[in-house]
Amino acid sequence: MAENWTAIAAEVAASLADAGHTGTLVRATFTGPEWDQQPGPDERTPVKLLGDSIALGLLTGTAIQAGDRRELMAAEGVTPTPADRIEIDGVGYAIIRAEPYAPGGVPLFFDLILRR
Repeated sequence: MAENWTAIAAEVAASLADAGHTGTLVRATFTGPEWDQQPGPDERTPVKLLGDSIALGLLTGTAIQAGDRRELMAAEGVTPTPADRIEIDGVGYAIIRAEPYAPGGVPLFFDLILRR
């Protein structure tokens, strides 16, 4: 029997909303013709997050630094990239890494490493 990964992703998002907190994904936008792009207003999208610890094993030989923050983000409508930022309680964080967890080809959540 095939899994309904879209339904499972919705369950994961609901669980993150119940146990986690909210944040805002901030994405830069640009206006104007392709050859003369100008910064536009930031696109702000509310997201569901759940904070997690960073295992010491992840620190060895990686670019993860002391003070970095790990958050799990619900896979609902927006895919985070390192070009975006996350705001949590008014504090802005750069996205250092954004990896989808998608065992059936449908993202269930994104594993983020954030840095102030």
